[in-house]
Amino acid sequence: MLHEKIPGCDLKEPPIPGVPAASGATVAPSSSAAPSASYIERNKRKRGSKNEEVIDIVVDSMRDMKGAYQEHTAVLVDMVSCFKHEKERAERRMKLMALLRDVPGLSGDDRMKAGLSILRDNSLIDMVFQLQPEELLPFLKKLL
Repeated sequence: MLHEKIPGCDLKEPPIPGVPAASGATVAPSSSAAPSASYIERNKRKRGSKNEEVIDIVVDSMRDMKGAYQEHTAVLVDMVSCFKHEKERAERRMKLMALLRDVPGLSGDDRMKAGLSILRDNSLIDMVFQLQPEELLPFLKKLL
């Protein structure tokens, strides 16, 4: 392989047998090809310190991510509890309307008016669910 001298480039390759070396190309001595023990030890220390820096950066990033995930998890828990609370309220409203639907002698308009009056006050809902079926109609008539 022919070598051309490129200005500013100190690349030195050994000659290939059977191919003449280009003029000005030099071959590195074989004694300098093997690195010294102190050079290897110095490089190991350098690599070790870089690896430790990378590990420290990764650990710090993971801690930051953990904090962010904990914050987001807390927000999600709050949201889920809100949905759960709303679900329970909706079920309670549906149960009330089913109870009012089964009251004999109550017209559709009266049922709606009574339902709206009861839903405005949580204590009334609790009271309605505690009443016996025969007590329900007189109670509802008083609300209307």
